[in-house]
Amino acid sequence: MNKITLIGNLTRDPETRTTPNGVTVCSFTIAVSRKHADASGERPTDYFRITAWRNLGESCGRYLAKGRKAAVTGELQARLYEAKDGSTRMS
Repeated sequence: MNKITLIGNLTRDPETRTTPNGVTVCSFTIAVSRKHADASGERPTDYFRITAWRNLGESCGRYLAKGRKAAVTGELQARLYEAKDGSTRMS
């Protein structure tokens, strides 16, 4: 089963767009601080790119804004891409 729950703050305002087929897509990034501090006493932060589709995307675009806290539940998807040096990487 592939299910993840993240709670964090938006790093910038969400970007809402519509596909050529008329489907709404909303993208945003949330910053999630880790529970425990590292050796230097800092709490590391991880950044996750979120994509919401259709009605959920419309709601995200309407109600979310930079700095607001958001809880996200969904599937985690790793993507392959080709870097400028020609190597294949995963994000």
